[in-house]
Amino acid sequence: MENVLKLIVRGNPETVRASQETKAGEQRRKELLEELREVHRRLACNEAWFQLETDEDLVEACVYERQSLLAQGRSLFERAKKEHVQCAPFL
Repeated sequence: MENVLKLIVRGNPETVRASQETKAGEQRRKELLEELREVHRRLACNEAWFQLETDEDLVEACVYERQSLLAQGRSLFERAKKEHVQCAPFL
């Protein structure tokens, strides 16, 4: 009887572990989506900068930064795909 009460009070170790893994997975999912949103936002800013820039060297810097952001986005999308992360489209 004591063991049953201890399990009720503390929780089943397997259930507690599964719950912690679920919370950790949800946290990773949220972080990944936040990173994707940030890359998307930075790409939009980069596009605006590119449209306004007239200095040749800074235009080149815009192009390189865009390539870097696109590579980051591809990497994040691959991670999301491997982890089966899904969400509604965001703009």
